[in-house]
Parts: sequence; structure tokens; C-alpha cells
Amino acid sequence: MDTPYIKPRHLKEGDTIGIVAPASSFDPDKFRAGIKVLRNIGFRVKYERSIFNRCWSMPGHDKQRARQINRMFKDDNVKAIFCAKAGIGSMDILPYLDKKAIKNNPKIFLGYSDITVLLLYLQKIANMVVFHGPVLSGEFYPGMDPYTLNHMLQLFGEPSQEISFSLPQLVPLKPGRASGVLTGGNITRIVESMNTPYKINTDGKILFIEDTRETAGDIHGYLKKLKRAKKFKKIKGVVFGRMVDCDEKDHDLKEIVDKFFSNYDFPVFFGFPSGHTEYRGGLHLTLPLGVNVTMDTETSRFSIDEPAVF
Repeated sequence: MDTPYIKPRHLKEGDTIGIVAPASSFDPDKFRAGIKVLRNIGFRVKYERSIFNRCWSMPGHDKQRARQINRMFKDDNVKAIFCAKAGIGSMDILPYLDKKAIKNNPKIFLGYSDITVLLLYLQKIANMVVFHGPVLSGEFYPGMDPYTLNHMLQLFGEPSQEISFSLPQLVPLKPGRASGVLTGGNITRIVESMNTPYKINTDGKILFIEDTRETAGDIHGYLKKLKRAKKFKKIKGVVFGRMVDCDEKDHDLKEIVDKFFSNYDFPVFFGFPSGHTEYRGGLHLTLPLGVNVTMDTETSRFSIDEPAVF
């Protein structure tokens, strides 16, 4: 039986959120708009000016990006860590992260897309609950989707016993009901991590996967790689995100996914609103990776069955 994941402390008004930039550079104006949102809802914000360096995401800055994350984990005043942007580059900083500092200071860590690499890493080396959700310079801005923000605040605030969604946009591709610990993230990065010590563990779990601007053929190829690695052998269920811009003229991704899982007996959902959106302002629900969830294709419900924080 797997050891339960370590839950980070919940956030309260007045707490400090540290902002890091593990991957690509970002638009400073969008960054400031995101900072304004966090301050307006009662949080303090801390970040280092170095992240505005135009060359910040280049290979020569791998150590600096990693050391920034190390400092945020070591800083007792920082209660959560949000990512400024995803993009590319998270894999390059892994050798320079301070495993001991991270393990000794579990905190809320939020991001998606390329940040999946870090989410997998943190779960492997520190057994932490981590969070797949918005990045500051992308999805945080005045007028952002209120449900996106309110759900995140509910998830990070005083522990709630259950958070349940009824999502009519979910398409059931394989019927059923399943419960298990949630894992996953961006499928491209999950597959890229397969040959590292931080590869995903899906045994007894519900797998969430999402992506954008990959061809349907590429997604099919990634699924086949996961199958060859036996990642679907002991799984409880699969939840796909919206998979934005992954269809092709003659290839509907839902049909490909439906056929791929036709011989499996676990439930499969398609269209969960977490991760990449088709437009700025789309619903982006934060998902806690490392806690028990339930999926029910008959009622189009998805529930987070236990608090993700303490």
C-alpha cells in the first residue's frame, strides 16, 4: 500500500505567496495583473526581480531558476508557491533543486503544462500533494473566471471534506464509477519523464491528462507509450482535459481515445476543464494530485473526496 501523500498547510488571508519562474519568460504586464488579483483577495506576494530578465528561460540560467525555487521553499514566510508561466525549461532545473529543503518544507505548489515535470518531481522526492492549476501570467487577471478563482480558494483554504462538481461538458467515453488517488498532468511531459527517476506511478490511481496543439496522432502515440510502460494495467480510471487544438481534419481525438480504451474496463471521461483553454477566460479548475477523488460517468460528477491541505 502506498504511503499517503503529505498535505501542505492551508492558506489564510494575509499569507505570503511566492512567485517563481521555472520555465519560459512571460509578459510583465500580465504578471503584474496576476499579482494585483492575489493582493486584492488578501494575500501578500513575494518574487525576485531576476525573473524579469529577458534571458531568464535560457539554459545559462538553469541554476538560478532552481535556486529561486529552493529559496522559496526555505523561506518560512512563504506559505505557497505559484508559477509565473509554463512553456519549456522545467526539466533542465531538476538537477539543481535542493531535495532536503523541499522535503523539509512542504508547501502548496501550483502550475500546469511544462510545470508537470516539477509536480512529478516534487511528488517523487518529497511525497507531497501538489496542484495542477493556473499560472500567474496566464489565468490570473482582473475579471478572470470567478469559479476558477473561488474553487482554488476553497481548495487552498480551511480544509473541506469534499468538493464536488457536476460538469455537463464531460463526455463519458467508457461508463463507470471509480475512486482513487489522483495523478497526472500534461501528457507530453508525462511521457518525456518516463525515462527519469520521476516517472509517473498510476497503479491504483485515477489519471488526469491534458495537452494542447499536439496532433491527434501524437496523442495516440503518447497513449501507446504509456500502454507499453504498463501505465494502464492497474489504473482505476482516466480523465482527459479539453485537449485544445488536438483534433485534425480527418481525425477526431475523442474517437481515437474511445477506440484506444475500448478493451479496458475502467471509466474514461473527456473534457474536464483543467489546463489549457481555448481562450483567455475559460474555466480552469485546480486539481490536487495526491488525494482521493471519485469519477462517475453516469452523473457527470467528479469529486475531491478529502481535504488537500491541513
